Amino acid sequence: MTAGLNGFPVGDLDWFPSQYASWKAQESIELASINYVLTLGPDAVEKTPGVPQHFQLQQNYPNPFNPSTQIEYQIPAADHVTLKVFDVLGREVATLVNEEQNAGTHVLHFDGSSLASGVYFCRLTASGHEASMKMVLVR
Repeated sequence: MTAGLNGFPVGDLDWFPSQYASWKAQESIELASINYVLTLGPDAVEKTPGVPQHFQLQQNYPNPFNPSTQIEYQIPAADHVTLKVFDVLGREVATLVNEEQNAGTHVLHFDGSSLASGVYFCRLTASGHEASMKMVLVR
């Protein structure tokens, strides 16, 4: 073993704490969990491997948006999914998803360029569950 800067050994891992192996294992797990594919497009796509435990609709990002935003949601089981956008009067202005989808995390891109500025509501329905969120379009 040779001495490096300030006398620390170089080229030998014996001087590391005994927890070094567990730190490296944790780092490997974290890197594997970070390794995912995010594809934005007109259709919802699976974002991460694995099955979510809960039905959930995330807040769109960015919010407020101009003119586009992304919407993310999780469904724990394969099912028929509907995702619709409504104006403040309850009129449906867009149907973003109306199809069978696999369990997982899904992300889609919503383009509101044909809509007027204002408050809109996004409603997700699947597996007998329903969730809504408020989105703000600012021009």
